[in-house]
Amino acid sequence: MDKKTGYLLLALGVALILGAAGLLLASFYGGLALPHPFAMSGDLTISGPNNTAMTLPVPPQINQAANMTVFFMVVFLLVIAGARLGGLGVKLINREQPRPEPHK
Repeated sequence: MDKKTGYLLLALGVALILGAAGLLLASFYGGLALPHPFAMSGDLTISGPNNTAMTLPVPPQINQAANMTVFFMVVFLLVIAGARLGGLGVKLINREQPRPEPHK
């Protein structure tokens, strides 16, 4: 039973890693749009001393960089989870089974 569970965990880990690699490739080649959790629009206004204000425009590259960072962090977590599950499966597969004692 331990070996079957080990192979199942190993296959699940490999599937997670391959799925994350597929997401990355699809996003790099334009087949998959990145998620957009950040959508800042408008300008940032910074108040200074003596009631002075400075307005900074927010370029669209900031949103894209933040969205790509979140996407790659999620993919990295998927790869880590797959590696951990695969490692756990390998440990279950390689665990020594108790051998029966020879008859005297």
